[in-house]
Amino acid sequence: MTDLPVSDDNLPGRLGALARVVDGELIIDLEPTPEVLHLGCVRTSVLSYLVDCVTGIPLQRADAWTLTTDMTVRAAAVPAPELVVARHRVLRRGGRSATARVSLVDGDGAPMGDGAAGFTHVAHKAGDPPMVSVPIEEIVDRFGTLPPLEVPVRDAAGIRVIDAAAGEVEVELTPALRNLAGTLQGAMTALVAEAAAEDALSHRADAPVFVTDLDLRYLTRTGAGPIRTRTDVVGTGADAFAVVELIDASTDTVVTLVHVRGTVVP
Repeated sequence: MTDLPVSDDNLPGRLGALARVVDGELIIDLEPTPEVLHLGCVRTSVLSYLVDCVTGIPLQRADAWTLTTDMTVRAAAVPAPELVVARHRVLRRGGRSATARVSLVDGDGAPMGDGAAGFTHVAHKAGDPPMVSVPIEEIVDRFGTLPPLEVPVRDAAGIRVIDAAAGEVEVELTPALRNLAGTLQGAMTALVAEAAAEDALSHRADAPVFVTDLDLRYLTRTGAGPIRTRTDVVGTGADAFAVVELIDASTDTVVTLVHVRGTVVP
């Protein structure tokens, strides 16, 4: 299960997500804390963790890695509610790939976002970390077992700003950011891209920007790292968007491509 905590300092496991099963359906909840907010709103990268888990865990297989190939998250720039609820619906389940859609609502059932994720099944190979097969009941119990974050999630991830105006940031590929497959966890990838884009878009707008849209294409597994970003901003004003490439500096390989939109928040 690539989304389960790898260690006691596993960052995704400290975002505050909880899991429950209702009539056989996995549901992921989040009670937002200040550490996962930006400008008073739940970070879209944090919502991407809910999207990744609520879709990826039910689609796991015992004989292969189930790896995220692409993910889209749209979020409204609204004040953080007391509760976020993520529920999924499988749109396609094939032998080699699958796609699911996710609804994100607050505790009263009001929509606050939407997401989708695609997955590929990759056979376990000699030399890979061991596969872990965990019953759904045990998966539910594993959520919420790690201590909550004590600092903002960007700081907890160790994201360093190289050039804010250019959207250049860097992060070491520490165990806290990896999944069980040994690669950068999907939502942590989203966080790095979000950080680069919000810096670049905020500089372009000369005002604080909240990232509302993340479109991620996971191209290859990350290696030794560090991970660096290269960002292009297209357009001006409210219509500007960012294109972020995440690059594994150990191989100079683009590992993820992300298209990002944001909005100015007073």
